[in-house]
Amino acid sequence: MAKEHGYIDSYYQATANVLPEQPELTSDIQADICIIGAGLTGTNAAIELRKKGMSVVVLEGQRIAFGGSGRNGGQALVGYCLGLREVDEEYGPEWGKQLWDLSVESIDIIRERISEFNIDCDFQEGYIELALNKGQEKELKSWHELKHGRYNYPVAEWWDTDKIEQVANTRRYLGGLFDPNSGHVHTLNYTLGLAQAAISVGAEIYENSPVIKLEKGAGFNTVKTAKGSVKAKQVLLACNAYLDGLHRKAQSKVLPVASYIAVTEQLGDRQPITNKMAMSDLNNCLDYFRPTADGRILFGGVNHPFNGEYSDSQERLRQRMLKVFPQLGDVKMDYHWGGLFAVTRSYMPEISHLGNDIYTAHGYTGHGVGLTNIAGRVVAEAMAGQAGRFDVFSRIDHGWIPTPKVLRKPALAMAIWKAKMEDALAN
Repeated sequence: MAKEHGYIDSYYQATANVLPEQPELTSDIQADICIIGAGLTGTNAAIELRKKGMSVVVLEGQRIAFGGSGRNGGQALVGYCLGLREVDEEYGPEWGKQLWDLSVESIDIIRERISEFNIDCDFQEGYIELALNKGQEKELKSWHELKHGRYNYPVAEWWDTDKIEQVANTRRYLGGLFDPNSGHVHTLNYTLGLAQAAISVGAEIYENSPVIKLEKGAGFNTVKTAKGSVKAKQVLLACNAYLDGLHRKAQSKVLPVASYIAVTEQLGDRQPITNKMAMSDLNNCLDYFRPTADGRILFGGVNHPFNGEYSDSQERLRQRMLKVFPQLGDVKMDYHWGGLFAVTRSYMPEISHLGNDIYTAHGYTGHGVGLTNIAGRVVAEAMAGQAGRFDVFSRIDHGWIPTPKVLRKPALAMAIWKAKMEDALAN
């Protein structure tokens, strides 16, 4: 449910930093670059482009970080939704290593932004990916070997059940691969901080200015809203799951998926995750969870096969949490909300050039808190004429996803049911 200030009720909204509302676009203006979407991708790109001396206008249909950037689980992770070994096998050792290194840089950028612009967003290092069965244990151990070998990433550590229990008070998992470089963040406050940073370096951000039409012209594009327009040579679509028919080609590569999150009451000395790390299992329909800065647990992972919401989704999340932490049986949930994220058939982000000087960066498939940072940087490089690192992403082949809604819902339902069946058979 959206409140008067434009954000849904959530833990993030309740603990958000203050950023004054930005004006609505009510005139016809020009800029070198127009970015559609003031989330993590759009604000990161705006900072990078301004540092390159380009004039930048960002159009946001509602409020800054209204979509997935202000609602997600907050896990800022090295890597991709497609598993490390699968990336290496699909794209080969050289390309796979390039993709890995760019994802590592993504998390470095978060630290850079926080330091440079003094962003208050509760960034906490530490993340573990967990094995629920022998197959997942074997998979994670193969990742551990690859990271310590060709990927030159020696900080990854293998933890057994006892080690996990020492810092997370659960014996649910056979083991896990710990990464001290990945972590988690208050995603709404991080995005608001990026927006403030973009404004401070000269970008213009307009809120409550939904784009109604994108017109391609000779040498420029015109981005129209209800009350104004932006004429710009280059355009970035940074809408992720909220494209809403704006560009058919871009929309055909991503599928919006609804996901739900619940946050407990404050736990005090009952907080089970004593080292403050983020955690997730290796299931297709995974559980992901982490402590908050004020001593709660944020727990997410429920997906509805038709992008709806179960009437008892909060209780479903609580019950899933109790499988991990049965000692919290009497704990109440103070917050519960949902939102959309965008997935691709490749399980890799789509960062590409669509023609007519229009770019897109979306489809992070659950890894957007990290990957949006590098996406904004490489898109800015490409717009400035240096496409080498951009091409590491742009040459990924993404399968087509039907755009008509009548076909998208059954496609999503089949994918979710297939994933749940595979999880059930494995566990």
